[in-house]
Amino acid sequence: MANIKSQKKRIRQDEKKNLRNKDKKTALRSSIKAILSSDSKVEKVQKDAVIQNLDKAYSNGIITKNYRDRNKSRISKL
Repeated sequence: MANIKSQKKRIRQDEKKNLRNKDKKTALRSSIKAILSSDSKVEKVQKDAVIQNLDKAYSNGIITKNYRDRNKSRISKL
């Protein structure tokens, strides 16, 4: 355990950030699975929303570039 006050604060901030990022990543995965598993035609609006979320998650550092690009490609093929 850290003894320095600023390091203790940094640990608290990191824990909050990790929880926030985990929630965002889980929601992103769920939306991707919902789009890919749907049997009917997926509306363009839904696809655009998921692609936009992928771009936001990448810009925030939650996912990697390859993960974003791979899933954008999978979604756009539908």
